[in-house]
Amino acid sequence: MARKIDLDEKIIKRKKIPILIKDNAWKSLHKENQTKDMKALAEKLEELIHEEKESMRQLKDAQRQKKVLMNKVLKLSDDANSNDNRTALIELENTKQRILEVNDRIDELQFRLEMLPKEIYDMNFELLKETVYESYEDIIEGKEQVSYLDIEIQKIRKILGKMWEEKFTKEKRINDLYLYLHGTLGHEETDKLDRDFFNT
Repeated sequence: MARKIDLDEKIIKRKKIPILIKDNAWKSLHKENQTKDMKALAEKLEELIHEEKESMRQLKDAQRQKKVLMNKVLKLSDDANSNDNRTALIELENTKQRILEVNDRIDELQFRLEMLPKEIYDMNFELLKETVYESYEDIIEGKEQVSYLDIEIQKIRKILGKMWEEKFTKEKRINDLYLYLHGTLGHEETDKLDRDFFNT
């Protein structure tokens, strides 16, 4: 899924890359801008993390359950031996069987919990490779867009420069003409002409 990217895994391990989908910097840059591959890898990584949490919870429950069953075995053993209780003996055998089942479940969960960190690391590494590839694609595209925008901005600056120059030239001519008319005709006559020409 992740594209061929040559990342030195030894260097990456020394950098202690965080779980990307939990990292605020990664989320702010990539949460809304993910490729299909990134989304798929992020979802698989989320599933593995969820599985790890759920397996830990189930392991604690199984260990608690085993403890309860062990206490029950002690009580039933005492009852069966002391009171020659046939019902307690049958329940003791059932409880021992249940302990074996719980032990099997504990073994399964512990084995899975030993495997999950490597699977999470590998999936995170795949997501990192995809992230690096997409980041460079985005950087290249962004640089091209910035270059284009720089050229357009320079064109607009030239146009604006000419427009500012024309504006200042026009404003200066308007001011010079007003000064001339005021100086030649006087204030009263210029105000009357202003009203006639500007309809004010």
